[in-house]
Amino acid sequence: MTSSHHLDRTDFVILEILQNNALLPNKQVAAEVNLSPSACHERIKRLKDSGILQSSHAVVDSKAYGVGFEAMFFIQLDRHEALLVEEFMQEVVGLPEVKSVTLISGAYDIVAHLRVRDIDHLKSLAFEKFTKRAYITKIESSIIYDFKESRVQKPL
Repeated sequence: MTSSHHLDRTDFVILEILQNNALLPNKQVAAEVNLSPSACHERIKRLKDSGILQSSHAVVDSKAYGVGFEAMFFIQLDRHEALLVEEFMQEVVGLPEVKSVTLISGAYDIVAHLRVRDIDHLKSLAFEKFTKRAYITKIESSIIYDFKESRVQKPL
């Protein structure tokens, strides 16, 4: 976002509506923010062009893919070279089982949120895709019992 771009209350409401359901027709978004469809379309275009509205995604029930088990890998690296960390994160996020990967501070360096079929799939993933990398010194896993997520960002 450029520093000269100012968001007003209507922009924030449009962003909230689209974060909740990016598939809503422009006409419906316009009605909810009390704008004409053309004015609403121009605002959404401006939000996209400025990089504030970056993309839209469909949220799919993981069980439809046979995925019923989620876990976290807490990963410790033996070195913190920027290129190594970036390459590792890019490789990991490209795995179909990885929902997200996060660089953190503290006892661990990276957290990977995983979706797998079952415990055997998790074990296989750990051994085949993670622990065989020489620069990984430790992996701790935690099973996710429940997960709640707010996809809507609001101004603080």
